[in-house]
Amino acid sequence: MPHALGAAAPFLALALLSALLLLIPEVPPGVAVFAAAAFSLAAAGRAVQQHRALRDMQVSIDRVLLHRQATPLSPLLVWRASQLCAPEAREHLAAALRRAERSASAAHLPGASPLNRPAIRSSAVEIEALASYLTGTEPVNAKGVLLVHHLLEDPSAPLFGHGPSSDLRDEIRAALAALREPAR
Repeated sequence: MPHALGAAAPFLALALLSALLLLIPEVPPGVAVFAAAAFSLAAAGRAVQQHRALRDMQVSIDRVLLHRQATPLSPLLVWRASQLCAPEAREHLAAALRRAERSASAAHLPGASPLNRPAIRSSAVEIEALASYLTGTEPVNAKGVLLVHHLLEDPSAPLFGHGPSSDLRDEIRAALAALREPAR
């Protein structure tokens, strides 16, 4: 899979070689520094470009994982599903769910995030069940992980705004059911 540092490596090597020109007395120091800086900037630009390309590819693959029915798995789908279902990613999502639950507590003042505090408080059992499943040892389905991402990141999701508590519970139950689905 593409990696930002790998894409920047040739430019970083050229930057290092340019810096080594400082050791040659016949080369003006300004030229060596300029060349090293130029190649360093090129490396940074290439790394950013590669990072964006990787993120765009992940978003495209996520759409396929979320909306496609049983299909033969491609190496890209397997790669992305393994990223989404990795223990660290699952723990990150569970921690975000628990943070939202703590932030919605009556003991906390409302923050800048427009959390649907009443819905979150009335769905505490379901949120904890979802977080516990994510941190458990059972395998999870990538589609379920994507539904949890949607719940946490999409401003139109019932975790935010002022929708009814039942909408949030329904989305949590759908995400939990999708997490439990056997992978195809």
